[in-house]
Amino acid sequence: MNARALATALVLAMAVAGTLAGCGGSSGSDRSKEARDTGGWRLPDQPDRDVRDKMEGLFAGVGVRIAATEELSWRCMTKKGVRYVKRPAPKRDGNPTMSAPDYGISPAEAGRHGYRTAALLNESENQPNPYKDQTPAERQRWGQAFFGPDSAPQIRVKLPGGSEVETSSQGCLADAQKQVFGSIERMLKSESFAGNLPAQARNRANADPRMRKLNALWSACMTKQGHAGLADPALAHSKAAESYRNGDRRTEIKIAVADATCEQQIHYAPQRKRLEDLYYTAALHHYEPEIAAVYEMNKGALARARTVLAGRTP
Repeated sequence: MNARALATALVLAMAVAGTLAGCGGSSGSDRSKEARDTGGWRLPDQPDRDVRDKMEGLFAGVGVRIAATEELSWRCMTKKGVRYVKRPAPKRDGNPTMSAPDYGISPAEAGRHGYRTAALLNESENQPNPYKDQTPAERQRWGQAFFGPDSAPQIRVKLPGGSEVETSSQGCLADAQKQVFGSIERMLKSESFAGNLPAQARNRANADPRMRKLNALWSACMTKQGHAGLADPALAHSKAAESYRNGDRRTEIKIAVADATCEQQIHYAPQRKRLEDLYYTAALHHYEPEIAAVYEMNKGALARARTVLAGRTP
């Protein structure tokens, strides 16, 4: 991923709102006795209480941090004589990769609203673009001011697990991030790790034989309902969205109702949720030192962000 794409992804991804909350779970000794190894992770017999809230909590204070980063970016771009429109901060904090699950719909809801594809498509397609009228020259000037020149040195960090991410060391975004987070390196590592962790856990859950069996049962049920070739509910959503884009609202409803009926028949949602929660729990336990570092960074960045928004220098 190139520097500008990553920087943009971080700014935009953090603007996704979610739910933030607490803690709970089994003790370390219980986990060591009641766990089995799964590729370096220790999978417990029971998930921690509120484990999804804990995943959300990795982005505690993100709304204030985004607001401060946007304020500093606006100041910097204005000084350079470049128009900048601040992105609104999310109303609630939350991990951008902990979006609503694509399963768990009820037959009644499916019959009334399908997958609510219209609302989802309108939301994604109607995002305002305040820079749509820029000329190519203006776009280039804007990009160099915000992201720094193409020749700017890159800041690269390695994440737990071995993957690497990078971003520009120059430009208004980099300057704002330095002021809010204290260190772009720490910010890049912490934000990328915290956002990637839920996806990493779900990938492992999807590879679990129990998940494969559950999805196979669901898929067989969908075939009987007349919707063959769908491996999991996510593909049902995709097929329904494609039908909707082609002007076929009735097919979206039919797929959603079949999906909801099959999920209900095999008790899909509670089984999948529990399995995912086991992997969320394993992820949080496996990376306890890294997660402690995320909390510490968030705390310091939140204090600096509040200083910025109060009109003082961090």
